[in-house]
Amino acid sequence: MTAPSVDAHKSTSLKHKLWSRFFNSSSGKQVALRVAVDFCLANASLACAALFSLAATGKVTLGSPIGYIIARINAELLASAGWFSGSAIAMFALCGLYKPVPSSHVWKRLTSVASACLVGFVFSAIVGSMVLESTAKVVGAIGLAWAFLYTFVTASRFSRMYVAQRYRVELRRSHVKEKVEDVLVVGGAGYIGSIATRQLLDAGYRVRVLDLQLFGINALSELLDHPRLEVMEGDFRNVEDVVRGLKGMDAVVHLAAIVGDPACSIDSETTIAVNYAAAKMIAQLARANGISRFIFASTCSVYGASDDIRDEQSDLNPVSLYATTKIDAEKVLLETADSVFQPTILRFATAYGWSHRPRFDLVANLLPAQAVTQKKFRVFNGEQWRPFVHTVDLARSIVMSLQAPLSKVGGEIFNVGDESQNYTLTQLGQIVKQMAPDAEFEEIRNDEDPRNYRVNFDKIKSRLGFRASVKLEDGISEIVNAVRSGQVSDWSDPIYSNRQHLQDHGLTILKFERKASENEMPMTQKFLQRVA
Repeated sequence: MTAPSVDAHKSTSLKHKLWSRFFNSSSGKQVALRVAVDFCLANASLACAALFSLAATGKVTLGSPIGYIIARINAELLASAGWFSGSAIAMFALCGLYKPVPSSHVWKRLTSVASACLVGFVFSAIVGSMVLESTAKVVGAIGLAWAFLYTFVTASRFSRMYVAQRYRVELRRSHVKEKVEDVLVVGGAGYIGSIATRQLLDAGYRVRVLDLQLFGINALSELLDHPRLEVMEGDFRNVEDVVRGLKGMDAVVHLAAIVGDPACSIDSETTIAVNYAAAKMIAQLARANGISRFIFASTCSVYGASDDIRDEQSDLNPVSLYATTKIDAEKVLLETADSVFQPTILRFATAYGWSHRPRFDLVANLLPAQAVTQKKFRVFNGEQWRPFVHTVDLARSIVMSLQAPLSKVGGEIFNVGDESQNYTLTQLGQIVKQMAPDAEFEEIRNDEDPRNYRVNFDKIKSRLGFRASVKLEDGISEIVNAVRSGQVSDWSDPIYSNRQHLQDHGLTILKFERKASENEMPMTQKFLQRVA
């Protein structure tokens, strides 16, 4: 398994940041279409302003010939058509009008249009007054044009959002479709998603990936010409993007999330919007679209700190925002279930291993990378237990859930892992030491992370026949070899850390204002009150 080098990521970093600043997750095609529409609206606004001015001054009347009116309007437009349209589009871009936002934020969008038009009017009036003679005439004509533009743009944006909300979903079926052929993978370019996408294709499915491409699309670059793969860049929090993604699908695999305690703690509002609100919305749309299979990636972190071996019936004791948002998302998904819509919850054990979108913010990936490059690594609180599971096996659990009869997996929760892969952190360190014998291994005690848990995986083993195919020793060896061979030139680059990438760049894309939804999120509400 190979992955793009960090140099490839850096070469596109500036371009990606600039694009994100002005267009966020919009595709080039979407931006081009919106710019073309706004260009036409700008010229239509100028034409209306010119006609209004000509009529007000008596230069044209109702009795004037059509040809004469058009000629006079053209004469008025020639001096200002180019710079007016250009400045309008520039102002719209600066005010974020080409960034996708959820349909529920229509008033925020209209405020952005008003801001762009106001700033554009001031700018145009100043420039126009410097070039032309009559300041009053210029300000009046330009003011009319910007007023018409505001009216036209708000009308077009509002009508599009209204139609999308009013007619967004049409029920496809009222019965369960057992055979799955088309699968939507939300977050299919990510750490687990890039492997799951490949395994689904290998299993014969037609796959559509809906991904925000926060980390780029390099993880799927070698698959882009695959005849059964469609990659759709879009925001999974946006109704229109999700509706497009669901069209024609038989199943949904929802992997997109802010993953890990450190990354989730950066911005609680955005974490709730991504991990809870988006999952709820996608599930509701999937149900309305007649989809039965919905695979949701959760986490064994929901069990929190415990010395007992935990199974799917055990009490939940989350100690992080990441875990509470997953618990609340699980709850709302299972409550959404009906006779057709039957979600499956997969609680992943502690992930590790190589991927087409590598991560080095995971303990079982970080330690071998440090051992190889720094010749020294540390383990904190080594007596703690962790249930490890390789990326390949996590992806396998997704495919197996889709292939199993719905009667076995519908409305069910599964811990995903293998009891043979329950290790203490000290045992993990000893394995790393075996793979990198020239590295110094140090154990330190502190109170940073109170979690200590082992997990029971009997249910997924008995129900689906799932067993881990990759041993921890083999997965660690894989990481050691990848770092030694130069597959990753700098494993400490922020692109390989969810928290660092979110802090440095990702939050500008994901930043989201939370609605008053905590009342329907009891676990998250309790956690936020405790840490406040």
